[in-house]
Amino acid sequence: MKSKGRLFHSLVKSYLFFALTLGIIYILVQLFSGGLSGGYSDDPVDASQIVKSDYTSINSTAIEESGGWIEILDNQRKVIYVRGNKQDERTRYSSEELMSMLYSGQKGAFLYSIAPFKSSQGTSLFCLVAIPREHGQSELKLLEPPQSINLTLTSGFYGILLLSVISAYFYSRWTSSRLTIPLEQISAAIKHMREGNYDQRLAFRSNEELTTIQECFNDMAEHLQETEQSNQILKDSKQRMLLDISHDLKTPITTIQGYASALLLGLADNEEKRLKYLNLIYTKANLMTDLIEDLFELSKLDTADYPLSGEFRDTDLGELVREIAAENYDQFEQKHFNLSLSIPAEEIVIRLHPTLMSRAISNLLMNALKYNPEGTSVDIELVQSKDEISLNISDNGIGIPESIRDTLFDPFVRGNAARTSDGGTGLGLSIAKKAVELHGGELQLLNTAGRTIFQIKLFKGRAKLLN
Repeated sequence: MKSKGRLFHSLVKSYLFFALTLGIIYILVQLFSGGLSGGYSDDPVDASQIVKSDYTSINSTAIEESGGWIEILDNQRKVIYVRGNKQDERTRYSSEELMSMLYSGQKGAFLYSIAPFKSSQGTSLFCLVAIPREHGQSELKLLEPPQSINLTLTSGFYGILLLSVISAYFYSRWTSSRLTIPLEQISAAIKHMREGNYDQRLAFRSNEELTTIQECFNDMAEHLQETEQSNQILKDSKQRMLLDISHDLKTPITTIQGYASALLLGLADNEEKRLKYLNLIYTKANLMTDLIEDLFELSKLDTADYPLSGEFRDTDLGELVREIAAENYDQFEQKHFNLSLSIPAEEIVIRLHPTLMSRAISNLLMNALKYNPEGTSVDIELVQSKDEISLNISDNGIGIPESIRDTLFDPFVRGNAARTSDGGTGLGLSIAKKAVELHGGELQLLNTAGRTIFQIKLFKGRAKLLN
């Protein structure tokens, strides 16, 4: 969502607007009420307080009633206008006389003040105000306004108070709509999520800070939703695995129980039957042993703190692949498979756990051997680049059904959808994938037409970090 700017800037604008509103209210009140008080003041009268460009309109009533007067002087200090009962005969003042009058202290009978101003015609003039000293000492008594004016000022005060409260109320509502409403939406979304509903998303327009919180919340909600879905998939996978284990254990156990019971009841009435029954019991027992060992191996590899027996060491991967191919060559030959190797003559050294990597490669070869018909060609190719090593094990057999490609490396997944006993545990590819990932590598099924290719990819940079 688009941000409306930083919260700091928004608050500054808001408070400036609030202050401006109060200022305008105050000015309006002064215009309609406070202005009626004219020149009355609690402070002593000063020439600068009453002077006007049209000096004939100066309100000097209070000054004259106190026994004072005002004089207007030109720029040569000559008296050109007098209002009130002037107590001396001067028609012109020198600079020294004005200075003496203004700073006469307690000696003079009058208090003087002077203020320069411009007349309506633009002429530079001076306004001289004189009031008796006894009245100047308590100017509040002299200039006390009439009762009617007091009432007007009181009404103005209450007007300011009322308008300020109204302004603050609407300002609060405006601020609430910009801040409180988004925060309430965030709070409601968090409560919704606390109940396990991770589909909640926020969508509001606000300041940059709140928009950032909204984006972070939506990212978190999406992550939690994906995690919940992954956990559900994992839960379903574990449930399916338990069912598969039960199925794969129940079948051989039932067979063993049946033939053991036949032997106990003496139903094997000749040596040939007895040996046949014993051989079936032995085969099914070996199948159960292999299944339990593979389950144990997979559970160890799936543990984060799995203690690897032995150590990782620098190993010639090409030589390791040749040894594994040689160990399994007889089985491929018995089934009339064509096994070919494409391995560079030079050493391809990488840090790995030889036992785990041998298990992964052997499981991929056995997978090709178990699920393909006689005459299948199996190719092993080892390729080295600057940063990685790829080991490709491919065959031209029956291929992998599309229905299980996405779950191929899950436990108990087999190409045989009927899950009939085929001598495999369905854990080989899962173990191979875990073993490769413990090396910091990747095991994946490549999408190619006509061939099934399993690729082990090892990264040299990651391999250097292995113990």
